Amino acid sequence: MTPSAIARIPVLGGEPWHITGYPELGDLAFGADHEVVDHAIWQSDDQKWHLWACVRGTRVGRLLYGWQSARLEDSFWEPVGITLRVDRSCGESITDWSGEEWIQSPFVLHHQQGYFMFYGGHNTELGECQICLATSLDGTHFQRYQNPDSPFKGYSRVFVGPGEARDPMVLRVGSQWICYYCGHDSGQRRPCKVFARTSDDLLNWSQPKAVSWGGFASGTGFWSTECPFVVYRDGYYYLFRTSEYTSPARTHVYRSQDPFDFGLGNDAKLITTLRLAAPEIVQVGGQDYVSTVEDLKGGIQLFKLNWV
Repeated sequence: MTPSAIARIPVLGGEPWHITGYPELGDLAFGADHEVVDHAIWQSDDQKWHLWACVRGTRVGRLLYGWQSARLEDSFWEPVGITLRVDRSCGESITDWSGEEWIQSPFVLHHQQGYFMFYGGHNTELGECQICLATSLDGTHFQRYQNPDSPFKGYSRVFVGPGEARDPMVLRVGSQWICYYCGHDSGQRRPCKVFARTSDDLLNWSQPKAVSWGGFASGTGFWSTECPFVVYRDGYYYLFRTSEYTSPARTHVYRSQDPFDFGLGNDAKLITTLRLAAPEIVQVGGQDYVSTVEDLKGGIQLFKLNWV
């Protein structure tokens, strides 16, 4: 154990407030059947805050919709409309059901002079799902990455599988990057697992390693493990792992000093369960904030997040 490590438990502070409303999709809406789910929150070079979310249940399938604000703490950010749809010429959503578009689960990080947005590009010609990448110089305008290597040449993907790869987030650990995401062992639909891959450059990724799954808290179903998010605090890594979006939302938090082991098929490192769904954690002035999509048709909400 690290001598200075302090084991903490995350606690929601006070009541949440909405930072987005319900997206207006015009002709792409099935009435009010669409829902706001996985999302990314980040600050661009001009100091504006941005939120891009996956919207499911539209006439074309899944797409990304955006909002922006001058302050993270503001309520009901300004909507900016649809920000990203599937581009099949870039290898995205190639074989999805009934020709649906299926783009989802963005995550944005700032590194050196640029911004990297990882997102789910869903089905491929390989029979498994993929994680894709877009980049930006200013944090506002993004362009798809074009993979230079065969067999992915010209495609936005950076890796495929195992299984239904989705929900990426990326954390710097020492000299390497770790991408945490969800998937299934190849050829199986259960249990759903959190996998990790490592990279030196955010473009080339190692083979996957399963780092969390199962346990009594969320079970071993197809979608029992969703939306992983990992933060490092005072010598420990904390994995937030969603099992229920509604009625009520449930996100289980696991604490470990090993970023590749949060309980392999068990709840030995489970420390708490929070009423959150698909959380993103951001920090401003030393204060952590955590988002939730429990109000699927009302918009995304934000809590203060404290560590005790």
